[in-house]
Amino acid sequence: MAEKKSVSKIMISELVEKSGYNRGTFYKYFRDIYDVLEEIERVILNGVKENFRRNISPANFEETFLQAFTKIQREQAAYFNILLKPDNKVRFVEKLLAEISPIFMETFNLPSDNVKSKYLTEIYFVTVISAVNLWIKGGREFTAEELSKFLGEVLTGGVLPAMKNNSQKVSVC
Repeated sequence: MAEKKSVSKIMISELVEKSGYNRGTFYKYFRDIYDVLEEIERVILNGVKENFRRNISPANFEETFLQAFTKIQREQAAYFNILLKPDNKVRFVEKLLAEISPIFMETFNLPSDNVKSKYLTEIYFVTVISAVNLWIKGGREFTAEELSKFLGEVLTGGVLPAMKNNSQKVSVC
């Protein structure tokens, strides 16, 4: 339901009808539709943090990033569709960055008091999140594995070299 329309347009009656629960059960656990959205965010953020903590390694970053990203997409793709919709995206991305940036900085031994470390972390994650958002909006034109591999190559090799490589691969008839 939230994949097809804005969260603000979803009525509780629609939600309980679709879920098979009654209004009383809904209100036992949630105040409103935004409370449901916050719960989805909480579950996703905890999952991403735990996945990142357990699976990302600086030693073989491209491979571990591929595995972690693919696992998250396989298990939680529908939720990302909702959380990265225009009316939710800014808030969710800010929460995501606040949760995973410290883990990223610790994993890569980046000093938290260094301004450039904070910029590097922000650039990295905003790039990944923006690419995932574009991928979702575009109907997932390729697999999660292909996107992850592409992101890994771009982020480890640099954006400008990747642009140069891809412009040389394009042939015009």
